[in-house]
Amino acid sequence: MQKKSLENIMKQLEDGIKDVMTSDRFAEWLKFASSFHNYSFGNAMLIFLQNPKATMVKGFGEWKKDGRYVKKGEKAIKILAPIVKKKDTNEDKGDKSDEHEIVGFRYVNVFDVSQTKGKELPIISPELLEGGTEEQEKLLTKWIKALNLPVIFKDTGKANGYFHLKENYIAIHKDRSIMQQLKTLIHEYAHYLLHRKDGGEFKDVTTDIKEAQAESVAYVVMNHFNFDTSQYSFSYIAGWSQDINVMKKIGNDIIKCSHQIIEKLSNVDKDKNQEIA
Repeated sequence: MQKKSLENIMKQLEDGIKDVMTSDRFAEWLKFASSFHNYSFGNAMLIFLQNPKATMVKGFGEWKKDGRYVKKGEKAIKILAPIVKKKDTNEDKGDKSDEHEIVGFRYVNVFDVSQTKGKELPIISPELLEGGTEEQEKLLTKWIKALNLPVIFKDTGKANGYFHLKENYIAIHKDRSIMQQLKTLIHEYAHYLLHRKDGGEFKDVTTDIKEAQAESVAYVVMNHFNFDTSQYSFSYIAGWSQDINVMKKIGNDIIKCSHQIIEKLSNVDKDKNQEIA
């Protein structure tokens, strides 16, 4: 694989991400997403125990500001909020470094997005890849063999798959399309190469960079084999990184990792390079 070809694919990827990030829809989504609280582990557990399917929660008033209203009869999710009061300060010593203190906690009500109705939410989410021929299903089997890493197919919930950091295996959602499974295989294998605990060069980077790296590699590798995953990859990378210059930060590493995977797969079945159905 010539370096220029990889760079051309990288240029397509960078342009695609920029198109997503400069859209009005993405700006609306960022504004909406930024209004959500970062919940503590304790509150996250409280939310899960009361509504395991909850994805986005806000208070009644906060939903109202977004033009959405809690549906009649919905049961609130109760979380803990701090009770804050003004702290006594020693004015003579000029000690005003922290004028407030937490004196306790109280329960407050929040509601999941599924419990609301109203104005359409701004959503930037990747569209699952569809389709897949019998030949591509055979290609998936051959790629798994060539990568030489244990792969299992199971119900992985909302995720399309994952790389198990402790046991070094890949899990792929058994009910996804063949095309999605092919891309997920490369995405998770990129996690193995870049982020595994026992030797991953980027194992300590933040999750947003890890996901941007893995999906960028998946896009480049799939594109090399004439599979266009842009409908999924561009939004996925944009949503995770939220940084229009992300490719400048990770570009060289993406080329290096992509080339490593392409080398493993290039001789698997040269006659099976097909466009997505």
